[in-house]
Amino acid sequence: MKIGDIIKFKRIEKGISQEELALGICTNSYLSRIENNHVTPDEEIYRLLLGKLGADYDEVIYDSIEIENDLDDWYEHLTKKTPLKKDLSHYLNLESKINQGLVIKYKIIYSRYLITLREYAQAKEVLDDVYSIFSSLNSYEKFMFINAYVVCFIFLNKNEEAIQVFEDYTQEHNLNFGSKEEHGTLYYHIALCFKRVRLYKQCIDYAKKALAEYSDVFHLQHMVKALVLLGIAYNNVYEWDVAIKYYKQALSIVEQLNNSSNSDKLMIYNDLGYSSECQYLYHDAILYYQSALEISPENYNVLSNLARTYYKIGDFKEAKAYLNKADHVMESANPPELYVISNNLLSCLLFSEYKDMDEIFTILNTNFPQVIKNRVYEIIIFFSKEFGAILEKNKFYKKSNELYKYAFDAYENLLKGGEKNNG
Repeated sequence: MKIGDIIKFKRIEKGISQEELALGICTNSYLSRIENNHVTPDEEIYRLLLGKLGADYDEVIYDSIEIENDLDDWYEHLTKKTPLKKDLSHYLNLESKINQGLVIKYKIIYSRYLITLREYAQAKEVLDDVYSIFSSLNSYEKFMFINAYVVCFIFLNKNEEAIQVFEDYTQEHNLNFGSKEEHGTLYYHIALCFKRVRLYKQCIDYAKKALAEYSDVFHLQHMVKALVLLGIAYNNVYEWDVAIKYYKQALSIVEQLNNSSNSDKLMIYNDLGYSSECQYLYHDAILYYQSALEISPENYNVLSNLARTYYKIGDFKEAKAYLNKADHVMESANPPELYVISNNLLSCLLFSEYKDMDEIFTILNTNFPQVIKNRVYEIIIFFSKEFGAILEKNKFYKKSNELYKYAFDAYENLLKGGEKNNG
């Protein structure tokens, strides 16, 4: 915080006019320029002005610098996981020591602290208070605020609001403040919001911006996050070869990092398997899924994917074995509904020879509408074609044609990149 700001806030705190403070020291207009940091006067003028306000120049300079350094240290810890240089209680107690000029900065940083405690509603209250005076913030405070607000909205699952706040901000401001890592993180969070609302092409645009910022500072762990998000987004616009390229780049980096988590490798291997499966590269898919399973043998997602892929290559024995294990694991877990539904349908296909048509129709009518609702087009195509063939073989031509129509419509959506992906 600049000395002019400190003088201005202390003058206002004491209820002194510019005329009173300037009297005998400088002109009113010169004081106004000092307070707005348009001029840098001799140190003696600073001392006289602060002395008249009951403050010691040396203490003000030291305290202001120390407190702002502490705030910066706390912010770095909260946003970049750097170690704190002092006890946490010291940072929490800064509120009672800061002058008016640092209140906004403190509130923004405190909101980030609340987010780490998962006190999202309370964090939003603090940020809403800051937002009410947004226009009065300086440029870097605005940048800090937008970062914090977006993160808070993400945890509250208010993705559209996060996107709107970001777009409003970038219409009037360039990202000229903060580090490249901070820029990358803001872009990454916005890309994540676009992914959540299924606007994948916008997700790709911002994930690429995030990757560029992270690459410039060679932040490998953040690069992995951006690369994986690009892989996910390209999967969802059905450009699986491009998705595989980004996943492989992410895997290459993860394998170089000593502190990389197995969860990163698990996710990447599983996603590589899925992208390969969607391109009919079933044996490649199985190898990737098996690599994921080595990391997490009880992962029902990977087990289910293996069961489906083995079914596709006609190895029904392996498909049944993996499906049984997936179902067993899911009994003690709380999987998303789509996993349960997909496994119900796959089980029906694997054991269809032991079921009468009434049972097949019951399973199909109970589960298939949910597959349609979730709009995972490659899964729709798979089950539509498989069940369509069974019904056609048993001369249920009308219902069979309905299923083939679902497959055709889903395939058309694959070709155009999905219903919401061209927005």
